[in-house]
Amino acid sequence: MIGGLLLHGGQNGQPWGVRTHNVVDAGLLCAGLEPEQALALIGRVFSLCRVAHMAASTRALGLVEQAAFEPARMQDEILQDHALALLVTLPVQLNMPPQRESLCKVLHNRKDGAYLVRELTGSATPIATMDAPAFAAWLAGGGAENAAFLPRLLHRCHAALEGAGASVTMDALNPQTIQAWLGHDRGQSRPIMAYDASIWPDYAHCPVMQALAGQGGVPPFARLVARVLEFLACLEGPEGRMFARVGPFLASLGAGVGVARAARGMLVHVAQVHNGLVTDYQILSPTFWHAAKDGLFRQAISRLRPGCAKVTVECVLAALNPCVPVTVEVAQHA
Repeated sequence: MIGGLLLHGGQNGQPWGVRTHNVVDAGLLCAGLEPEQALALIGRVFSLCRVAHMAASTRALGLVEQAAFEPARMQDEILQDHALALLVTLPVQLNMPPQRESLCKVLHNRKDGAYLVRELTGSATPIATMDAPAFAAWLAGGGAENAAFLPRLLHRCHAALEGAGASVTMDALNPQTIQAWLGHDRGQSRPIMAYDASIWPDYAHCPVMQALAGQGGVPPFARLVARVLEFLACLEGPEGRMFARVGPFLASLGAGVGVARAARGMLVHVAQVHNGLVTDYQILSPTFWHAAKDGLFRQAISRLRPGCAKVTVECVLAALNPCVPVTVEVAQHA
């Protein structure tokens, strides 16, 4: 998705709402181009998650065989996205010093990944395997000034998100949903788009995630912890479970469809080529699904508690991780 999101309301008891603005269908830019030209255009247009977009586009346009998929490059891109958010952007928003030295180590000392995980978490036990009491104890330890960085970060996030609402549970995006979208008449109403295209489904099975997911839905704090788990998984070694769903998607959707795993979740490109020219091109990003009517992002924001602090909104946005800029427009007093 190219464009922006505007959060409005949230004061005087008003519910929060979402509007899109300056939305551009990047797929339309590819129409009439040769496949190689379309691929080059995609590479120029998408600076965010560029490797994932290029991989999905290459497959959709039929320019290389599936065996050319390079998950290692995608994993590096995913690591960078989460590292910048967790070590620099979010700490600043929480009035914590940015961890630039740690960021440098993460990006340039990958061979020391296991050591960096221990340094950042302060725990010999993987967070993903912790049950509710163990995670609560680890998180509580983040209240100490000398605690490792990640428990300190999440301790502050947890406090900021306490009672914030914005919990949502949806079925994970699946190949059948993609097929329904591709088969619908564009002149008619859209199919239901209330599906979770984020990284959450890849970590929902973890003990710590099951401990954090509430009966009212998956809270933003649990989604933020999922980003931490993926960040640590990228540090710990070669390609992990995060790419497990790509193969089944590709097998079910067939030719003309490219699927890649990005930092925000499942990314799908769809291309039709006739007589050597692209006649139709669609980009179905996680934010494409989440920003739609009744999508995950809209539902979460509509359930966000009115009157919550700015830092709470920032933590919710870090948890939902949209791929476009978000502007917050607080309602003025009457």
